[in-house]
Amino acid sequence: MKMGELERRTGVNRETIRVLIRKGLVPPPDKPKATVAFYNEEHVRAVQAVRNLQREHQVTLDQMSSILRGESLKKRLEAPAFQHLEELVAARFGEDDRTILVQSLAQTNAYAQRDAAGLAALGAIEIMETPEGSAVSYTDASLIRIWERMREAGYEETTNFFPVVLDHYTKSADYLAYAEATRFIRRTEGLVGEEEAADMLRIGLPLMLDFFGILRMKYFMRYLAAAQAGTLDALPKPVLDKPGAAGPAPKRAGRSGNRK
Repeated sequence: MKMGELERRTGVNRETIRVLIRKGLVPPPDKPKATVAFYNEEHVRAVQAVRNLQREHQVTLDQMSSILRGESLKKRLEAPAFQHLEELVAARFGEDDRTILVQSLAQTNAYAQRDAAGLAALGAIEIMETPEGSAVSYTDASLIRIWERMREAGYEETTNFFPVVLDHYTKSADYLAYAEATRFIRRTEGLVGEEEAADMLRIGLPLMLDFFGILRMKYFMRYLAAAQAGTLDALPKPVLDKPGAAGPAPKRAGRSGNRK
């Protein structure tokens, strides 16, 4: 495709796209001639990833460049941002290079190798062996960095905290993700197109992550208060539904009805 179509597909003007190329955030175009440039889907993905990181997560171009170099980012990123980062890395370097070396994380976390191994044992992350050493995806690197911050807050071996204590998070996250996926698919199948579904998820997943976080804190404070009052053991124990309990959506005649 030519620059005009890339502008149309991404909603970003050519001057900005050229800046992104110069900064190394978007791969250079294929130029069979000095005055001819062709772009493809990788360029679309890269430009969209940059735009989403800027608009939705307030990540600057310089911060993106730092992340792509494997440097730690002091700014806290929401979970959805890492999907955009991996899209950016895939478009810039190729599908096989969407990783960061674990040893690079050791620049700020002396326990990075140990933490990575512990999280991998839980199934929370995947460690890949490369000629340069052990590597993880950018999303998995963010999980290691979160545990690094937990260490700094005092959650470490000397206080009897190890990565294994995260097993209830991995199990709960898997359960919740499966339930969300099955319910979303069953309720939207045949009713919305692929692009509309993607827009719904882009907005809905971060919102429900906030919803879940607020509920979790609310319930945690309830149990903490009960423990302080000596009544925790008297409370009924919470039980999850059947795995991924997502019954079929009610039948609707058309799209005019309200979603529930």
